[in-house]
Amino acid sequence: MVRENVRPTAIRWRPWLLAAAGMALLAAVSCSARKPAPAKSGAQQNFEILFRAMQAAWNHIFTTDGAGEYRMARLEFFDGDKETPCGRISRGLHYCAENRTISVQNSWLEGPEAPPPDLRAYLLARTLARHVQRELTIDERVEKAIAANPREKDSLLRKRELQTDCFVGLWRRYHEQPEPSADSLKNAMREAARQGGEELPNAILDDRLLWFSRGLAAEEIAACNIFAEPGK
Repeated sequence: MVRENVRPTAIRWRPWLLAAAGMALLAAVSCSARKPAPAKSGAQQNFEILFRAMQAAWNHIFTTDGAGEYRMARLEFFDGDKETPCGRISRGLHYCAENRTISVQNSWLEGPEAPPPDLRAYLLARTLARHVQRELTIDERVEKAIAANPREKDSLLRKRELQTDCFVGLWRRYHEQPEPSADSLKNAMREAARQGGEELPNAILDDRLLWFSRGLAAEEIAACNIFAEPGK
């Protein structure tokens, strides 16, 4: 293609054009000076893939169930201790409702005492289920019910915990891996409780397994409404 000759004086460098060019140059220098984000390890990448798959499943459940918009949780990795809007965290896996973020300590994910993949998946599913409860305003309603009747606090918090297991089961319908056995589920539940400094009696384990199974057999969020169950 033949280009027409253009004299240098054809472009007049007006003050605003010079300023824009200078700003663009500064932006380019600033971008080039930024340090690239550190590459994620294989364990981090696999965990993030699982997290995204869980998010996609819950987005689908909310959409098909007419539960409104599902606002995605965020995932971040950290070393050492970390300050969050919900307080300081130092190990393991944490969800902060204030900023809808799940924080994962790298040493928990990749250290010598890192949980096996099946347990990691269960712990992440249960942590994300807490986010789902927040999105459904369940936390807010539980807090109001406790304020109205403080004597029911333990019962309401226990129901909320059981509903978390039901939500894990509901998500599990969309997970491609084989369904875990009752024994492996109980072991995962025990280990999850130990990480939180608790020991679960067999009666509570049986209740949690029951509600997990109910979620697994369900097709809608309403099946996990334990608060409507009499005598629970």
